[in-house]
Amino acid sequence: MLPAVYILFLILLLTLPEKTPPPYFPNYYLPVVMQQKNLPSLADELIALDSPARSGRPLEILQFPQNMSSVQIQQNITNKHKSYFENKNDPEINASMHRIFMTFIQFESISRLRFNRGTGRLMSQKDLEGLADHFIDSRWYRETFKRFSSNKAYGFSEERLLRVLISIQAAAHFFEVPYPALFCLFFQESKFDYLANSSTGAKGIGQLTTIALREVRRLRGFSAQEVLIQRTAVHLNQVYSDPQIQIWLQNLGFNLDLPIISQIPENIEFTKLTSSFMREVGKELVKDGHSFGDNIGLLWFLSKKIRRGRILPARYIEMHKVFSTMLAEQYASSSSSAYNIETNILASTLLFSHYYRYKWRKNNKNLDLSAEARVILAAAAYNHGQTGMRRFLINLSHEFPMLDFKTLSAKKLRILFTTRRLSRALQRPFYKIREASRHVRHIMNCTQNSPLF
Repeated sequence: MLPAVYILFLILLLTLPEKTPPPYFPNYYLPVVMQQKNLPSLADELIALDSPARSGRPLEILQFPQNMSSVQIQQNITNKHKSYFENKNDPEINASMHRIFMTFIQFESISRLRFNRGTGRLMSQKDLEGLADHFIDSRWYRETFKRFSSNKAYGFSEERLLRVLISIQAAAHFFEVPYPALFCLFFQESKFDYLANSSTGAKGIGQLTTIALREVRRLRGFSAQEVLIQRTAVHLNQVYSDPQIQIWLQNLGFNLDLPIISQIPENIEFTKLTSSFMREVGKELVKDGHSFGDNIGLLWFLSKKIRRGRILPARYIEMHKVFSTMLAEQYASSSSSAYNIETNILASTLLFSHYYRYKWRKNNKNLDLSAEARVILAAAAYNHGQTGMRRFLINLSHEFPMLDFKTLSAKKLRILFTTRRLSRALQRPFYKIREASRHVRHIMNCTQNSPLF
């Protein structure tokens, strides 16, 4: 009797509409009102993308920065989010970490004030401070980032992390995807580490694979997509070279030499490290007085550990700095390399945007999906392809004929996102199924404004 009651309750939960179902989110941004007279009082909040359309002028795309002095910009952002760090009251937040988090939180306002470019979120998603909380509360932050940013021997680069955060914000704006979803996707994929290299060979911030790069190349065959990726690159170059941005960063305590961003090449190389490169790393280590640099086999082993996000024992600590610096100089500096920060983020965002707008179909008929569901399906398809996720949706429609996909929320989709259903849809080994389930759930936990249960 009890199992039957439970099954009936589950069917009712999944098929009955919620009291306040989220409205359908079409495949474009709702316009953001940006009027000059409102600029001094802009809230440092992400725009709610699935709220009703606002009246007024749509977001104006400017070719040149708005004429605002450093003093005007500083006045608008100086007191923003001070209470956030006061409430955190974490004595372990060192100067470097404070600068990074303050930059992350303030840049949304800076981008609107200076370039008239903002990002958005779904109403169910975290705001900027919520995303910062997820960052700070993560195990990676507690065990890795604190150590990296507190010890110069690791060669931690504020510049590279800053480029990651600015590039994600710009990509979310140009490709018109919810910013928290993109932020959490990259955080889950690589913890913002441009060196990241998985056991399957996926590389960089977005963990691009050879299959993913082929799909990116296909998508760039459409002129609209190519224009987006190149316009974002041009904008990033504008941000990096803007004198007001430089002054703002200096006021925060940064002393950076941001790169010149060139056009994204037609072919993005799936860069592989060579033996000659590793020998050069060894020579540099020996020159600095570290004899283990002569053991090339050991260096390969240590480099794999670093690229998996591991911290090396103290006797090999210098390997972190030498390896990351030389890889940045010889590979990641090239815009044609999958290790390049901006190239990887823009190519990955193009792919995520494609899945976010993908026309999920059943019997040649489009399935109307809520914005929350599209975000989750896009994250899953990004990692495991759209074929399995299409099969997942079709299986759901057969299992629950009364299920209304248009009002399918993240909470309901999480209930449905079981390993059993994923196994039937993805048709892969069980360890891959667990990986897919864990991956999407981590992104949902990062993205959602509050616990789903």
